[in-house]
Amino acid sequence: MKLGWIHKLILIWGSVLTPLLFSAADAQDGIDNMRLLGRNDDEFAHMMDFLVRGDYAYASVGLGQGLQTYDISDPANVTRLDRQGFPGWRAYVTGDTLFNFLHVRGVAMYDISSGIPQPMGSSDPGGIISYEGGVRVGDVLYVAAHQEGIHLIDVAPPFALDQFGQFSLADNACWDVVDRDGHLFIANGRHGLSVAELSGLQEIATLPLDGLANDIILSEDEQTAFLTLAADGVAAVDISDPANPMLLSTAETLGNAFSMGRVGDILVVGSYPYAERFDVSDPANIVPAGWDATKVYAMGADAGVNSQGDTLLVVADWRGMAVYAPSEDLAGDIEVYPLRLDFGVTEASIDTTVLVRNNGAGSLTVSSINYPAGLAVTPTSFTLGPGETQPVTVTAPATQQVWGQIAYTSDDPDEPTGTQLVYANNTSFPQIGSMAHDFTLLSIEGEWHTLSDYRGKVVFLEFGANW
Repeated sequence: MKLGWIHKLILIWGSVLTPLLFSAADAQDGIDNMRLLGRNDDEFAHMMDFLVRGDYAYASVGLGQGLQTYDISDPANVTRLDRQGFPGWRAYVTGDTLFNFLHVRGVAMYDISSGIPQPMGSSDPGGIISYEGGVRVGDVLYVAAHQEGIHLIDVAPPFALDQFGQFSLADNACWDVVDRDGHLFIANGRHGLSVAELSGLQEIATLPLDGLANDIILSEDEQTAFLTLAADGVAAVDISDPANPMLLSTAETLGNAFSMGRVGDILVVGSYPYAERFDVSDPANIVPAGWDATKVYAMGADAGVNSQGDTLLVVADWRGMAVYAPSEDLAGDIEVYPLRLDFGVTEASIDTTVLVRNNGAGSLTVSSINYPAGLAVTPTSFTLGPGETQPVTVTAPATQQVWGQIAYTSDDPDEPTGTQLVYANNTSFPQIGSMAHDFTLLSIEGEWHTLSDYRGKVVFLEFGANW
């Protein structure tokens, strides 16, 4: 995955693993405050980044054709107008020019003066050099080239996009970059924020931050930089003195904060799997102001104002894209906790409690609950006021195998059916309490390790990616 997220698994050879407990404390409090206006799900795609410019929204798509253009003049009827190019990673617009960063395929340049992108040129450094983002200053595009620091690309006519220089930071993990008053401010991965002076191309300051700094934008007065930090949320940094950046505040996100956009004092964040918004009117106190309770697996996000004067929050996700208004969800909004039930091996019937919550500002009626044979569910219909939660008891059978989905049908206009995977006595994957399958892996030190050699010990595995 792009963020370098680490997936962790603990195995105890020959020991019984106990399931995680779920409680009402895991639920998000309050009304979601992001009202869905419209969606476009024409293509199931890995949308990494979104840019809003007036009546157009541009998606950098990691699977399929890499740059997609949407008409958002009518948010209730979002239309895809165009798609072209290689799979993309992050998009950047300056004036009538759009740059789509293609990760290991370089960068493509487009004229968007007509709305529909027209190719102008491209550059590919070759190999596995990762182009993650960038900023244009004059006729130079400064590219966050991750492990190679900053690449300098000539973007003057005739747009050959030739690389003519680069410079490194003390630690290179460059994900994105913005500029102000002759300085570059760089989201430098696990190293936090780096500041470089364009005159002389040298790093003049660093600010360590928790998490993985992967996106960066400026406040309206350009005195504050906002950064997404993956699992560590978002941060605001005072950059009024570029040589002495100072952390102002941080805020937790519900997921892995990846991409963001700002309009006025509203910050919208794609924090996989949620879409969230924050009030950043006081950068010293970032305030959570809303989220979409539906897990849309959000990645890219941006905000803007269309020609009708609508303030829009646009979010890219695995289903397609969605357009929101920064206001209360006036109808009911269903969310089911948790999204998956695994009863493991059952020798007697077992009860567990599911929480169904209404995150909308209107009432929500669950009219029916459909579930696989062998389960028992009660109650199967109920009405919830705004912010209310209904416990639902799900009972698994003693020995019968269950493998399916529970469907909660409601009058939520955005998501009429909330779904939940459920398993019991399932033999298609290892059971709680069963012996882990033996395997052998090569460590980063070049040594082979076999799981059974660690019988009786805790084995901690990390799954990552080479970028």
